[in-house]
Amino acid sequence: MLVKEALEYGKISLGNGKMPGSTYAIDSFACITGGKLRNVKDSVCSKCYSIKLQQIRPSVDLGYKRNLAKWMMCQRLGKDGIEMWISSMVFQILRVNVDEHRWFDGGDVQSVEMVEAIAEVARRTPDVEHWLPTKEYTIYAKYLKTNTEPDNLIIRVSAAMLDGKPSKAFRNTSTVHKNGKPIGFECKAKTRTSPISGKLGYCGPCRACWDKDVPNVSYPKS
Repeated sequence: MLVKEALEYGKISLGNGKMPGSTYAIDSFACITGGKLRNVKDSVCSKCYSIKLQQIRPSVDLGYKRNLAKWMMCQRLGKDGIEMWISSMVFQILRVNVDEHRWFDGGDVQSVEMVEAIAEVARRTPDVEHWLPTKEYTIYAKYLKTNTEPDNLIIRVSAAMLDGKPSKAFRNTSTVHKNGKPIGFECKAKTRTSPISGKLGYCGPCRACWDKDVPNVSYPKS
């Protein structure tokens, strides 16, 4: 597969100044659960950073929307289309030669078929650790009825509300604390300065989000 051909089905990006590895994002305005939570006071989506980014940076907005449109096109084409999307993601991730990949630094999964496709990407990139944060409880629960994610893919189910409790229905979760105490592992990224951007907000050597032995990661609210 050539680079030009791979990009016909969606585009991954190299990590920003905060996170390691590569990332993949789609239109955050298309979030199913997040779209409802944006209108709920004190929800983790009420002041979505990805929405703000899309609103102030037209190039980001266009890229996210294109990624979603290309996934939807592949899904409409059925098995062959989804296979092309999988092959494209695998090609791009291997090409940039990273140790970690994050799914959805913008947006969220759209269907069980999308989770299945991401799991297959992980299987075909066994030396890369994949992290998928999601608020789509129903989609993930349906996926788990007939599937098991590969060892190198962690799916963290996010609590819907600030200072909310982690779901007991899933092995790996995340929460956001504002007034309450952090639950489980507390993310310290906001205390580290990025050597790339020079700003606070840097994962550094921490890879807790990718670690299945860390049940819950608690992020401080900005």
